[in-house]
Amino acid sequence: MLRATLMGTALLIGLSGCARIADSRLNPFNWFGNSQPAAVVDASERRPLVPEGRRTVIVDNRALLQTVDAMSVDRAPAGAIVRATGTAPGQGYFNAQLVSRGVANGVLTLEFRAQAPSAFEGIGPNRSRQITAAYVIDAAELAAIRSVRIEAASNARVSRR
Repeated sequence: MLRATLMGTALLIGLSGCARIADSRLNPFNWFGNSQPAAVVDASERRPLVPEGRRTVIVDNRALLQTVDAMSVDRAPAGAIVRATGTAPGQGYFNAQLVSRGVANGVLTLEFRAQAPSAFEGIGPNRSRQITAAYVIDAAELAAIRSVRIEAASNARVSRR
């Protein structure tokens, strides 16, 4: 009986101390206070995230697909959509994209790239290695383009207007 009374008393004392947790830093609802108005910083005083004159270098480690099997350029309300289907060197390739290399002499050059799998790479039949990707050309860019060229590792395809 004495043991139960002592345990009950200890439990009540412990629980009464928990009432203070509502106002303490241990309560996650108290980690951030209410919002307060702050002064606006002038645009000339802001430090840019990227300094002026710094060039952005994008490293694309994706490999070119083995072949480009088919391509089409379809008109769209906002310009055109280029679709290409290619065959990867092995199974498991992902993150396929038609990457623009720019427009030269009215020819838009796109590279068909895909990420190689890191662990599994089976060969398999051609149908299981096919990948389709698309590229959108807006109307302003389409005005300067006469043909679209898609390049892969072993071939290329061209579509003319």
